[in-house]
Amino acid sequence: MCKGCRPGFRKDGRWFPVQNNVGDVLEILTNGKLQVQDGERIRNKRTTTRRGCSKSLGIPINGRSKNLWVLAETYNGSNEKIPERYIRTDASSEEDISDCRSTMAIPIIDLKKLLDPQSSEEECANLGSACECWGFFQVINHGVSDEVIGNLKNDIIEFFRQPFDSKKAYSQQPNSLEGYGQAFVMSEEQKLDWGDMLYLQVHPSESRNLMFWPTHPASFRQSIDAYSSETTSLSLCLFEFMAKSVGAEPESLLGIFKDQHRGMRMNYYPPCPKSDKVIGLSPHTDAGGLTLLLQVNDTQGLQIKKDGKWLNVNALNGAIIVNIGDMLEILSNGKFRSVEHRAVIHPNKERISAALFHSPGENLMISPLPEFVKDGKLRYRSVSHRDWLTQYFTSQLDGRNRLESLKLEQEIMAEARTIGSLPVPNVQELAGTCNGPDKQIPERYIRPEASSEEVIINNNHGNMSIPIIDLAKLLSPQSSEEECVKLRSACQYWGFFQVINHGVSDEVIENLRKNLVEFFSQPLDAKKKYSQMPNNLEGYGQGFVVSDNQKLDWADMLYLQVQPSDSRDLRFWPTYPASFRHSIEAYSSETENIALCLLQFMAKAVGVEPKSLLSIFEEPIKGMRMNYYPPCWQADKVLGLSPHTDPGGLTLLLQVNDVQGLQIKKDGKWFSVNTLNGALIVNIGDTLEILSNGKFRSVEHRAVINPSRERISAALFHYPCQNLVISPLPDFVKDGKVNYKTITYQDLLTEYFTAELDGRNRLEKMKLEP
Repeated sequence: MCKGCRPGFRKDGRWFPVQNNVGDVLEILTNGKLQVQDGERIRNKRTTTRRGCSKSLGIPINGRSKNLWVLAETYNGSNEKIPERYIRTDASSEEDISDCRSTMAIPIIDLKKLLDPQSSEEECANLGSACECWGFFQVINHGVSDEVIGNLKNDIIEFFRQPFDSKKAYSQQPNSLEGYGQAFVMSEEQKLDWGDMLYLQVHPSESRNLMFWPTHPASFRQSIDAYSSETTSLSLCLFEFMAKSVGAEPESLLGIFKDQHRGMRMNYYPPCPKSDKVIGLSPHTDAGGLTLLLQVNDTQGLQIKKDGKWLNVNALNGAIIVNIGDMLEILSNGKFRSVEHRAVIHPNKERISAALFHSPGENLMISPLPEFVKDGKLRYRSVSHRDWLTQYFTSQLDGRNRLESLKLEQEIMAEARTIGSLPVPNVQELAGTCNGPDKQIPERYIRPEASSEEVIINNNHGNMSIPIIDLAKLLSPQSSEEECVKLRSACQYWGFFQVINHGVSDEVIENLRKNLVEFFSQPLDAKKKYSQMPNNLEGYGQGFVVSDNQKLDWADMLYLQVQPSDSRDLRFWPTYPASFRHSIEAYSSETENIALCLLQFMAKAVGVEPKSLLSIFEEPIKGMRMNYYPPCWQADKVLGLSPHTDPGGLTLLLQVNDVQGLQIKKDGKWFSVNTLNGALIVNIGDTLEILSNGKFRSVEHRAVINPSRERISAALFHYPCQNLVISPLPDFVKDGKVNYKTITYQDLLTEYFTAELDGRNRLEKMKLEP
């Protein structure tokens, strides 16, 4: 249970809370009796529910935000500027796509077909697909009468069109969770949504607090009650067929949701002439089981996130939009998807909607149901429903981040493994057959750009050498400040540097080098035992091959997930040479301190608390890519590794033999890097550039080929926490200007590993317009 406390809002010497809309279960659990102590914090208070059981719950109060109906009246159509707290740079910074194309429209489920024995099986399969792949669908022929829907729509419209003073009679009260107002306002600094709401607890009937149920229009209470009653059969029917669609017993879901809690949130989104600068409801997922959304008027505004882009949903006339909530994703072990969605604003028309939330029993411990874990693999941690709602309603809305944090670590790593590469010929074997003046290199390997751009040779002298950082000097009090300045410059202007006196023993490095040379020197059949499997990045093969037509790199690789240790798939870890596994383990362990030390001093170098970076990377998540670049007599016509940036935080590159081949792009030219003997090459990854708001640079680089000698290298990638939502850290945004969009790390990896390498283009698209 959350025990945190947050400050309220102080006005005229008094403290006022802005209430959380905690919905369903928390209203019953606390009975609205949250106590303000010293006017500053709400602390745990023993309360008694209407069922007589004693509960204890602590919920922080909020700073009150202005009523949007009043605010919109003030600012719409005038020269007044919209208050800064409502300006949202993310409102128009991400790509929107229309759903006018049938392939991009959310699925439509016909309840009549679902109930008809002749069409039920086919429609049930459609329902399963909608829940698994979309998480949203529209239901037609749902059985809720037009009269019931029409009455509710009319009453909601009439309620919101009343003068503000009339609606204020139902305002959220201090220490109460229902009523008219706003939700998810946790601080006086956070950005605010352009919307008002009326939230009511509607079922069970004894949980209703009628002081918040409007008496005008006169029929409003009856309309809400009728709609809640008539949609009950619809929701239970959907739960039943959702279970059937995956071969589970219907009772597995019905037993959890039947006759349980329902809450209704009625949303009013005023128009805004600068609709591209505001958001009606921030990106989020729903906390409960199933949500039924009714579009009250004809103004659209719902968007869902699909494949990293926002999809506009066009609500069909008479349909009810249904979406999966977090609890149902967990209970189904991920078979059903709780999808991120948001509400956008119309420039000159109001939008009104009503969401009916179906939640499980208040005392339920949420974990994947046995019927949904037929492979024996749990994908989510257990959490009590009360704790989950406390977490949800005492924080700002944050997309899918909270739900992702419940995934088990091995499941997150398994998701990364589903990103594979198409099989292509082994390049080492190919080089043995086509290396010679009378042989032709296959067309797919011919790369005109290999020799079409200027290359500057690095001799490790003068201004055109990548910086050299001495870790011993960095750690010495006498030289640390000066070396820290050099590190800052290296990260800002180069994105690459060499580290000497790094503390990794010569023995550990030499053992790894010998083992790598020996592994790649084996016959192909011996190495093929560790070949990549379909949809798997780990193993022996190639990466980033996503089509049968793209140009190919002149290289083979062995990729292994190294840390955490329980994420390793030992099927791909070679047993020959006999010491290979131990060598990788020893090298990974000894380099761990280097990465953390560098992150610490990089933060210090720009005046930031080291903890800001260390907390993101301190849990060791590492992968190692060992590269083999065969010689090619037409080396100027092939590329060992296409131009790219690295997606993670930091990369440590070990040159295994004495053949050079790394090139980085600086000032539009390719720059050859000459690796110092015993040094490690370090480079910044995309994630670190975004986190640092561009203060550190993720630089484009590539590998070129030697005409007569093989080259071998090993890159150790340091990744952030897998459930991270990546955006510039506040410590790096001291001028208030955010330079990059927000993205989940999982989405970043998916985009990176399911496309060809493309230099810095993918990272550049993450930049916000200046």
